Amino acid sequence: MIYNVSHLRSFSFSFAVLILLAFSQSVPTQTFAAALTPTGRLIVTAEAGGAWNIFTADLSGSAWQKIAVNVAPAREPAMSPDGKTIAFRSKREGNWEIYALRGDTVTRLTRGTIYSGAPVWSPDSKKIAFESYARGDLDVWVMNSDGSAPIDLTDNEKTYDYAPAWSPDGKWIAFTSWRTGIQQIFVVAADCVRACKATNLSASKSNDQQAAWSPDGSKLAFVSDRDGQRAIYIADFTSAGLTNTRRITFSGWDEQPAWSPDGKWIAFISPRPTRQPIYIVAADGSSSIPHIVENGPAWASSVEWSEDATALGNVGTVTIAGDDASNNGALYREQPDLAPADSGHPYDLRRIRSAKLEGGFSRLSGRIADSFEALLVRTKQEVGYDFLALLADMTRSIDVKCDVTCDTLSWHKAGRAVDTRTDYNGMEIVREDQLGETYWRTYLKASAQNGTLGEPLKDAPWDLSYRARWVVAPGEGGVKKPVPYGFYVDFTGLARQYSWERISSYDSEDFDWKTNKIGAEYWHIERRQGMNWYQAMREVYAESDLKSLTDWNTLIKSGYDPYLLYLKGIPAPASAWRWYALNP
Repeated sequence: MIYNVSHLRSFSFSFAVLILLAFSQSVPTQTFAAALTPTGRLIVTAEAGGAWNIFTADLSGSAWQKIAVNVAPAREPAMSPDGKTIAFRSKREGNWEIYALRGDTVTRLTRGTIYSGAPVWSPDSKKIAFESYARGDLDVWVMNSDGSAPIDLTDNEKTYDYAPAWSPDGKWIAFTSWRTGIQQIFVVAADCVRACKATNLSASKSNDQQAAWSPDGSKLAFVSDRDGQRAIYIADFTSAGLTNTRRITFSGWDEQPAWSPDGKWIAFISPRPTRQPIYIVAADGSSSIPHIVENGPAWASSVEWSEDATALGNVGTVTIAGDDASNNGALYREQPDLAPADSGHPYDLRRIRSAKLEGGFSRLSGRIADSFEALLVRTKQEVGYDFLALLADMTRSIDVKCDVTCDTLSWHKAGRAVDTRTDYNGMEIVREDQLGETYWRTYLKASAQNGTLGEPLKDAPWDLSYRARWVVAPGEGGVKKPVPYGFYVDFTGLARQYSWERISSYDSEDFDWKTNKIGAEYWHIERRQGMNWYQAMREVYAESDLKSLTDWNTLIKSGYDPYLLYLKGIPAPASAWRWYALNP
């Protein structure tokens, strides 16, 4: 678990201790009993070296293998029921299109659709349903398994319809739709060819999405926020609606459910601020404590569960360690700027000439500057314009004092924080509540809207306008707004690949993002490398330079709580050493 401790101001001592203890706790997991061990293999979309690709492993998490060799980026794999072919989406030829991998042969199935993704197979392996942007918005399509005879099942609606799921009996295709103004699960007859009538299975006031059929077709697993958290639910299916709905995950933010072949287990992705691991939980709710897939990738985005994996036998797979399916610096090389030997600190601040501030010079710690400059170049490539060429803030002078809207002990002073522009034409932000904190995901509208850059935005952006915050939803910090058409790039995801992380919003009594927009902090990214604040400061400043800024007693008098100073690593007098008996 991770906490944005730079925002903490006024908790009691007892709650502070709980936070410190929580640092050493992982998400609770259980071990499978021998008689209950699931079977089959997982097929996973995971990040490797800055690109998304397809991997597979057994349920113990051993022998991770790359499936789609030389087909990066590749996402959303779907194994055919006969076990012979994997369908997936890839940009190997410019746009996101559907491909089929059979043995060592890759075949392109869709053409000229601008964007196609999320393939799923019919039970007889003869057809594929998928989402496509071919007609100006996301629709659910069906085609033959060779890519011929595509049919748009939802062309009668101009809202987004996506994420299809084919029922095991072949009669129904469930999908997610925005046609009611929120995400709802609809179902349409799979054999429909025109003017298809869809039924709203959700018929609720909550957001429901990402439907997955149980192997016997009697149930649907799906993602919903009906209890205030994004969790996985299971409901009994009838063609008229869902019944007997029950929640089976309680991690705070869970998605992408996938059934085991025997219908007893659900695999899912559980996004966290610093990772997106894969978990498995009992489908009958007999235990709400999930089992983590050991040695899995640090960042996974989808999971498929296959029993017959014939297609995996002859594709030139490469065994990888689970944690190797993340970047770990593969996209850039750090060449730190060393300080003079007599400076009293190991690194200098580097001027970033490729980025300018709205006022002042652009500087970062010479230890991590290369990663930011690489991010700047990559962002321009992915978005089509130089979003990071002009910034709101970078390194601050150690003499800068702050009021309640910022932190005097800021990571900006260590040369490890960047504030992008807070408003940019085509920028959208999506709210994500994780582990009791509010985070934001920033999307940038691509310069080219022909499918070569970015992909459709499926989550509703947040409206932080004055009207949304004070007229429509006073005290709530704004509201969701309609999903915009077009193609967007996930800037937050790009920054993370270069080890630049977002932070959570302020939510203290004296400074709350819901009443003060400045507290949202969606524009802020930083790179800590596992250090506390004082350690980071000592990399670019001598100890003597920091004495006046980091005097423990002075900071206490100015309003800082002792536990916060402890977490920041501020040198403490003997009277405060009791804090150092705690080992988070």
